[in-house]
Amino acid sequence: MSKDEVAVRVENVSKIYQLRGTPEDKLFFLIKSVLARLWPGFKKTNAKHSHGHREFYALNNVSFEIKKGESWGFVGVNGSGKSTLLKIISGNLRLSTGRVEVDGKVAILDYGSGFNGDFTGRENVFIKGTILGLTKKQIQERLDSIIEFAEIGDFINQPVKTYSSGMVSRLGFAIMAHVDADIIITDEALAVGDVFFVQKCMKFIRSFLKKGTFLFVSHSTNDVLSLCQNAMWLEHGVIKAIGPAPSVTQNYLDQQHLDYVKNLSKGESELQQKSNVIEIIKSEIALEQSALSKLMDYKISEYLIDGQLNHTNNVNLFNDIEILPCELEDNIGTGEASITKVTLCDKAGTALLSTRGGEIVTLNIKILAKCELQSPMIGFQALDSFGQVLFADNSYLVTKNQRVAIKAGTTFVAEFTYQMPLLPTGEYTIRVAIAVGEEEGNAVLLQTINKALVFRSVNAYTMQGLVGIPMQSTEIRSNPLNQAALTKWHSSATVG
Repeated sequence: MSKDEVAVRVENVSKIYQLRGTPEDKLFFLIKSVLARLWPGFKKTNAKHSHGHREFYALNNVSFEIKKGESWGFVGVNGSGKSTLLKIISGNLRLSTGRVEVDGKVAILDYGSGFNGDFTGRENVFIKGTILGLTKKQIQERLDSIIEFAEIGDFINQPVKTYSSGMVSRLGFAIMAHVDADIIITDEALAVGDVFFVQKCMKFIRSFLKKGTFLFVSHSTNDVLSLCQNAMWLEHGVIKAIGPAPSVTQNYLDQQHLDYVKNLSKGESELQQKSNVIEIIKSEIALEQSALSKLMDYKISEYLIDGQLNHTNNVNLFNDIEILPCELEDNIGTGEASITKVTLCDKAGTALLSTRGGEIVTLNIKILAKCELQSPMIGFQALDSFGQVLFADNSYLVTKNQRVAIKAGTTFVAEFTYQMPLLPTGEYTIRVAIAVGEEEGNAVLLQTINKALVFRSVNAYTMQGLVGIPMQSTEIRSNPLNQAALTKWHSSATVG
């Protein structure tokens, strides 16, 4: 790789902290350090006596390269070294061993740092702008644009110590957005203010992604998938996985869920069990119903005949969806149930090789109970190629209101009937899972299949948004009282 193509090069980087337990240990370490300087042989003769002192590797021999223009997400549990790594890359933290090379101007999305609470927002624009490498002239030229972007009104002339945390975040992001950075580094810092300001910030980030290098630490794998091409999974200061964001984040989630199941089997406390299983259910079974999954009973009278699309009218308004061959992969769970077959069927129960956006379909999940199951909960998620959940549902309400007992050795079926949304061109997957439990937050995951179905969508029209809604009708009225001026269409176009 050419040196000119590399934005960040990290070679054998380690960050080591000296940990000491008691005040006596700290005092002994200080005395030992002074004696070691006065008497060179002291350190060697006392090398085996730690006296409560130990070394902690926040990072351990980490190496990788980031090309210019790439976007990278960093995932891992708390304490895995993510923030430490980005602080070292940004120059805010000194490494213990190794080398870091950065080619380009770096801006850190760290809202509060660099602000003086006694100075006004306007004065702090000059302070933080200077810290980020702007000249006084450049700041003056961009001042009006920064103030407009921040949207804090007359507070720009008030001391920052009177600001709310949201106002500080707005001003910090506005300054960062005007420094012409080549590399932006952010650590869980994209939620700033109300939804409209967040959308403005995300618009800036997505615009920057077209030209700059973006490094992003987040506990939200969906955010990483949405913003990043590549990802790195750190665990105990060591690179666990590195590569395309979808595969790295999926491996990370799988390992997290496996750890949850293992911990449950070791007899954790009831409170900890509930906390862990809630995370499992949220990630794999999608307890929150998507608005799109509620389309199951929706009828398009103009284009549906007996529950199926009338393809003789407006064929070009709907998109073709091809179901691709896929082998079930046994991924995670206790193994007390086995998902044996997953099919997408029509009204008659026939497995489909293809369908169209807007048609009524049934997702059929066949399961073998390997032991007696009480109140089984089955769920599914539809994901795009970036791993983003587009719509989802589960059987929790059914099992909550009507208890179901499945005997060992029994094969049973879960069916979800819904209207297929309109999908942009691309490939999609269906993830399915089964769990058992007495209540929503007290369940055990039995099995998850990450790629139960794979399908490819091709549409013949331009649509906006992650999915489209098959519209029943669209109306425009110039004057409700003037019936002659009424214009009405019936269509099946998507609303972005």
